[in-house]
Amino acid sequence: MTAPVKTVCLINGSLRGRKASSLSFLQDVSRRLPDALCRKMVITVRGHAKQVYSAETLAAMAQADVLVFVFPLYNYALPGALMALLEEFHRFVLEGNALSHDVKVYAVVNCAFPRPELTTGEAVRVMRNFCRRLSLNWRFAICIGTGPVVVVTKKVPFLDRTLKRALSAIAMDVGAGAGRTVSDFFVHPVIPERVIRRIREQYEKKGEMMVRRDRRRALQ
Repeated sequence: MTAPVKTVCLINGSLRGRKASSLSFLQDVSRRLPDALCRKMVITVRGHAKQVYSAETLAAMAQADVLVFVFPLYNYALPGALMALLEEFHRFVLEGNALSHDVKVYAVVNCAFPRPELTTGEAVRVMRNFCRRLSLNWRFAICIGTGPVVVVTKKVPFLDRTLKRALSAIAMDVGAGAGRTVSDFFVHPVIPERVIRRIREQYEKKGEMMVRRDRRRALQ
């Protein structure tokens, strides 16, 4: 018997366009969802506060079988642009627009800190509460520490097993029954934390030197 085609809505919560690490992770999720079994669409958040989402966009989210939110962590929380989309979608549903039955929801959180288990809790809690208010089927989160470092090193053999396992878990869970329980995943960078800290310190020092040099030139 042929499995029914799932409608999957991939939401890019970053405003950085093609340079975004979050977009790279979104594409990784998309590649693991077979085109023969998943009808996929991508929604990218808008940066301008006065730009509202069309009824067609919100309806596409409401009628999807699967919602995958991929976003960077800003100040230990969701980006404001993504919060605006969640609020608009919440109003759209409360106005009487029907939701698809048993919508599965996943979150991929891309944070700048090496230990995502210490920094992503608030953002995941917000996503869980969003699902609870709308009776959506929250599944699990993938929390990725030092996202840009993980993007650079994810193609190195044997170094990204946790990331691969986590991304594959979304694809498996999309086609599985609702009773299956999956815990959140925490992906750590392969570069040691002390090395990442030293690199950041060097960049910060160079930044200070550039500022001082610019100031001297301005005074000359």
